Amino acid sequence: MRLRVHVSTRAKEIPWDQVIAPGRAIVYAALTRQAPQLGAKVHETGWGPHRMAPFGHSAPVFPKPVRARGTYVAGGTGTLEFGSPVEDIVEALAKDFAMIPILDWGGVALNIEGVTRVEPPAFASGRARFRTANPITVQSEALRSPDGQRIRRTWLLPGESGFDVALGHSLRRKAETFGHGTVTLEAITWIGPQRSFSVVGHGGDASGTVHRGKKTGAPVEIDVSGAPAALQALWSAGIGGATSAGFGWVLP
Repeated sequence: MRLRVHVSTRAKEIPWDQVIAPGRAIVYAALTRQAPQLGAKVHETGWGPHRMAPFGHSAPVFPKPVRARGTYVAGGTGTLEFGSPVEDIVEALAKDFAMIPILDWGGVALNIEGVTRVEPPAFASGRARFRTANPITVQSEALRSPDGQRIRRTWLLPGESGFDVALGHSLRRKAETFGHGTVTLEAITWIGPQRSFSVVGHGGDASGTVHRGKKTGAPVEIDVSGAPAALQALWSAGIGGATSAGFGWVLP
């Protein structure tokens, strides 16, 4: 499930280093206020066998302002989405957003005008086409050298060698995390331009040291198949790595 937060602002732009970075902290702050035990569990140990952060979010989108090269424009009314297959997380966010008048989005005041619950598509056919609004990246598979030493995993960009295999494994792990069986990556049908965003997050799972930096990725469109509930979970949380930091958000 998703929450579509309707917002307004007088700001004319959002700094590029704050386009997606604030979302993760907003989620954890809401959980701390409304469901502290759940928030502590998600933050410290992650969710499911792969210890993932079980949520994602979009960047704020403002359709009315005229686009300006090199600027992430804001102004007027817009929307911002948060999502998770975990109902208790969505409920905590909904409760919190009903109680606070403003979201501090990296120093930009977003006035909350309303919140709409958005149910995932049925995906009754067991197939889906996902196009991401935000860039996507995935970690390479864990490998060992001939002498048994573990080779450090790297982040792969769409189009790079091994990306399709790593993305397929990432999708399966995410489906397993939420207990909905497995999914199969059928095809990558489109790759958009690369872009770097500032992010805040952990390392390979939800626990560990918080770090800040830039992450590069590219939006994609993919065809996937699997149990309808698994596809709904992916639609709700995002695909690829670093979804809690705002990467891999799927368009409605």
